Amino acid sequence: MNAMLQITGLRAGYGQLPVLHDIALDIAPSTITAVLGANGAGKTTLLKALSGVLPPTEGRVTFLGEDITRVPVEHRVQRGLSHVPEGGGVIRELTVRENLRLGGLWRTGASAVQTTQTAIDEVLDLFPRLAERISFHGHQLSGGERQMLALGRALVARPKLLLLDEPSLGLAPSIVAQLMALLGDLRESQGLTVFLVEQNVHSALGVADEGVVLSLGSVVARGPARELQADVALRHAYLGF
Repeated sequence: MNAMLQITGLRAGYGQLPVLHDIALDIAPSTITAVLGANGAGKTTLLKALSGVLPPTEGRVTFLGEDITRVPVEHRVQRGLSHVPEGGGVIRELTVRENLRLGGLWRTGASAVQTTQTAIDEVLDLFPRLAERISFHGHQLSGGERQMLALGRALVARPKLLLLDEPSLGLAPSIVAQLMALLGDLRESQGLTVFLVEQNVHSALGVADEGVVLSLGSVVARGPARELQADVALRHAYLGF
C-alpha cells in the first residue's frame, strides 16, 4: 500500500540550532503511529515541520503523492492535514461553538457554512460533553474538555491525517483512556491516519499500530507497537523506564 506521508532526509531547527537530523519515515494510511522519546528528542519539532509551522532546512515531505515541503499551513489543511499542538491551542475568549467554527475557516463557496455545520454536528455527536458546553467560553472548560475541543476543532476540517502533540498532558487517566479509545475508533470508522506524539508510552503504544522512537533528533528505533512495548532494553535506553 502506498504511503500517505513520506518524509525524506528531513532537517529542521531554530535559528542556528539544528534539532532534526535526516528524518526518514513512511506513514501508511488508516494507521496510528506513536512518536516517542525523552524531552528534547525533537518530537514537537517534527510535527511543526510536517504541519508547515517550522520550515525545514533540508529534506522533503510528500503527502498523498504531492510535495508539500514548502506549502503554506492553510493549504496543507485544505489538502487534509491537521495539527493539534501541545496544549491544544483553544482560544479561551471564544465559545465552544466559535472555536469549532474555526476548523472550517478554510472552506469557501456557497456550501461552506452548511458543510462546516454538518462537521460540527458530527463532532458534537463524538463529544457529548462539548454539546452540553456549547455556549461556554474556553476559559470555563476543564483541561479534558479543552483537549476534546482542540481535537474536535481539528476534526471539523475533516482531515485525512491528524498530527497530535501530547494530547494526554495534564489529563486524568480515565480521560486519557477515553481519548485513546476515540482515536482507535476514528481509525476504524473513518480511516483516519494519526501521527501521535505522546509522553505516555503505555497509552500511546496501546492504541498505535507502529511506534517511532526519537533521540536527539534522529530515529533510533521503529517497529510494530507491540514489539516496541515489549523491548525492555529500548524502553530503558530511550523512554525513561
